[in-house]
Amino acid sequence: MKINGKPLNFLIITTDEERFPPVYENDSARQYRLQNSVALGKMRRHGLEFLNHHTATTACAPSRTSIYTGQYPSLHGVSQTPGIGKSSYDQNMFWLEPDTVPTLGNYFRQAGYQTWYRGKWHISNEDIDVPGTQTALMSNAVDGTAYPERIALYEEAECLDKYGFSGWIGPEPHGSNQANDGTVRDPGFADQVCRLLLDLDEKAQSGEEQPFLLVSSFVNPHDIVFSGIPSWFPNFEALKNEGKLPFVAPAPTAGESLESKPRCQKDYVYTYPRMYLPQPDDDSYRQLYYFLMAEVNKHIDRVYETLQNTSFAENTVVVFLSDHGEMLGAHGGLHQKWYNAYQETVHVPFIISNPVLFPEARQSELLTSHVDLLPTLLSLADIDAEAARKELARSHSEARPLVGRDLSEFITERQRMADEPVYFMTDDSVEEGSQMTNAITGLAFDSIIEPKHLETVVTKLPERTGDIVWKYTRYFDNPRFYTQQNHRFMQSSAANLLGAGNPDNVTTPRGIPDEYECYNLTEDPLEEHNLTSPLAGKALPDEIRHALEQVLVEQRLKKRLLPHTLNNEDSSSPGPLRR
Repeated sequence: MKINGKPLNFLIITTDEERFPPVYENDSARQYRLQNSVALGKMRRHGLEFLNHHTATTACAPSRTSIYTGQYPSLHGVSQTPGIGKSSYDQNMFWLEPDTVPTLGNYFRQAGYQTWYRGKWHISNEDIDVPGTQTALMSNAVDGTAYPERIALYEEAECLDKYGFSGWIGPEPHGSNQANDGTVRDPGFADQVCRLLLDLDEKAQSGEEQPFLLVSSFVNPHDIVFSGIPSWFPNFEALKNEGKLPFVAPAPTAGESLESKPRCQKDYVYTYPRMYLPQPDDDSYRQLYYFLMAEVNKHIDRVYETLQNTSFAENTVVVFLSDHGEMLGAHGGLHQKWYNAYQETVHVPFIISNPVLFPEARQSELLTSHVDLLPTLLSLADIDAEAARKELARSHSEARPLVGRDLSEFITERQRMADEPVYFMTDDSVEEGSQMTNAITGLAFDSIIEPKHLETVVTKLPERTGDIVWKYTRYFDNPRFYTQQNHRFMQSSAANLLGAGNPDNVTTPRGIPDEYECYNLTEDPLEEHNLTSPLAGKALPDEIRHALEQVLVEQRLKKRLLPHTLNNEDSSSPGPLRR
């Protein structure tokens, strides 16, 4: 579609680890969040907010790759997140290969768009390393001061060009270096985006206008992972000491025993402080999360206001979303986003904003997913997704049909849409790798117990239960993540011979029984009552469970694609070009 006779531009703004506000958010926390999210308020006033949006996978690297490829980790291969058990260079850390699954950048660049990326990437390891080391070349100091010569090196290198994007300035804002945290890096990312928008506007006004897609990817509130290091957050400490931060109540489920839940959750609560560091679920911990959301919103507002002052503001669609959520001590003290599919982890914000498309604020309860983003944006840009895919298949081995929904007809109000199931999966075992010792204590820690691989459907069963929303999750031991027959990842010297999730490495399952969760989200939004557990107050009717199991299987077959290029599984299957 066009606005004012011009093709649409797209500005995609992302945060890291920002969850959709939970149903139990207390008044003071809510008031503080709304007062300190001015930019999001502006987007909502001329936007469509999806109130039931879900991440496709966790954690950071898998989710981001799914957002920008429209596919699940089973196909794109980025199933793990580095940082605890393994580094970005670990032999069991797999990144997106540039000639396999095409990205949003590949699709839009092929269609004639300028495609720019600023900020956190985390889809492949593109840092410029100091020679002879695995240490990234920094482009800023710990106080945020930029190093112009090093920035120029990253700009000249065009590290993301093979993924269809220009302009990325590294290194990746990841790891334990304070100069790489969100508090330090996000202001610089905002500067980069604002300068680029002004440059694009200058060219547009001189007659060199070309449609663009620009990703503005921020880090925070991801810095919650550094809770317990007060010296890194002096502004937060000052506000806390002055009593200027809200009371953020603990989750109602914080004291949950987890006895009725899959066993890996309780094991993760036990293991997390041993593999990382103790982070008590106290007032300061929860306040820091809200402070970090407020801080990143300041940078988002700078970007948004810069856009509004350009000549192309009216024909630019702004998209806001987060890669995944944050447990923040809910459900028995769970931290971060691993080994669960609770709402705190999978329910994330999603806003599409434009003053012409949305003269008034709209909201939708439609069930949506991150994998819907790519087909939706392609359609809004009048790019034929299937034709583009076939062309990209000439240079990409796994240019497969997109598995998400095209929401464009719903967005433009040309068509009503019924709910369809949302599928979520994760194989991320962040604690596993070649460095399974605590970086502070030096003590070894164990892997989280199996089963800990998840697949989930969020769905309605209209013919049986009307508008009730169900969440059904299977926890299983995934044979694709064995290193050798009957040996668990990294538990033997032979483990190094094969990599985590190597798709050619399929072995005989070990017989570890599956475990399940089921929640009636309509009646139990806190997800306290696992209806598959004998400890549940009431049993899940067999007909409902069978129906949910059927939906799970259907969604798995439809969306959990495997590479055509597998060597020891049906290698005669047709590739993308032959379909």
